[in-house]
Amino acid sequence: MKINFICFKFSKTICFMVCIILVELAYFGIQIKNLLKEEKSDTLQQSVEERYNEIENTTIKKDIQCSSTNKVQIESHQLEKKTRIMPIEFKGFEIIGKLEIPKLKIDKYILKESTSKALKVSVTKLYGPEINEIGNFCIAGHNYNTMLKEIKNLEKNDKIILTDVFGDSVFYEVYDNYQSSPKDVSCLNQNTGGEKEVTLITCTPGAINRVIVKAVEVYD
Repeated sequence: MKINFICFKFSKTICFMVCIILVELAYFGIQIKNLLKEEKSDTLQQSVEERYNEIENTTIKKDIQCSSTNKVQIESHQLEKKTRIMPIEFKGFEIIGKLEIPKLKIDKYILKESTSKALKVSVTKLYGPEINEIGNFCIAGHNYNTMLKEIKNLEKNDKIILTDVFGDSVFYEVYDNYQSSPKDVSCLNQNTGGEKEVTLITCTPGAINRVIVKAVEVYD
């Protein structure tokens, strides 16, 4: 009888412990399930955020591309609106602009090609940037009465006007007038400190020296 009671008590204890274990397992199971749900939710949220960022970045890139395209289109449209007012050629040579010196009553087309033949026709671009761009735009011309012979008489503050083929003009003011050796090419220097400059170059009688006139853009 005593043995049966002990067995019953032992069985009851085992059942109680099994119940506790089952409850704990169920509790841990619920916790693990919740953790998996949270992890899945975090993963889903991360995927959503990554997709959102991808879409947002794609949209931004498209906006930038559209903006760039629009800018190019606007600039292209603006260029198309400009109308060339000067002839394309003068006596067989391409025209890139016009030189005017009011004091000397000089009004000459500037030719793109600087050759002995072109110099017999008009003044030419010798060196430098595009006309009326930042840098030192150098113009050469023969020492003829009809060319640049009289630039030796230009003084400080005298005006020089350069006009491009579209009719846009820039006014320059003389700041130096000197003579140099034909071997001295320092007058072609492009270090203008961000300013637009023009340099006129011609020969002295007998081509012994060069007459150099330097001018810088005048601001209103």
